[in-house]
Amino acid sequence: MKKILISLCAGILLILAAALCACGDKNDGTYYPPFEEMKTNLESKGYTVVLDGDLSDDDANKRGGTMLSARKTDEYLFFYRLDNAADCDYFYNVLEEECADYNSLVKIANDEKYGNIVYCGTADAVDAAGIKVVNVKV
Repeated sequence: MKKILISLCAGILLILAAALCACGDKNDGTYYPPFEEMKTNLESKGYTVVLDGDLSDDDANKRGGTMLSARKTDEYLFFYRLDNAADCDYFYNVLEEECADYNSLVKIANDEKYGNIVYCGTADAVDAAGIKVVNVKV
């Protein structure tokens, strides 16, 4: 009877260990959630969130993509997914000039996995959105 109980406990521990191994982040751990997931995450933490598909600039140049903006008191996030890598520089420069007290200002262009992304925000807002970035030192 004792051997059966030990075998049963060992089996349960193996199943739990296997399940917990599957809980880690995929690939390199970096994760940029889809807009709807970011919107849900941010709103659940009290942020006011707007999605905008009209990315015309001050000169009425139409730029393809979508922007999510989120605000809560002094915390904010502006996150762009762009159709064209050439637009990354434009939005990066705009955010660099217009945003204050940011902790993250990131530009990713022509990435196979992430596409074209530009975002700027405070640490709390980036975290609330569910964005995860794993920095790898080489």
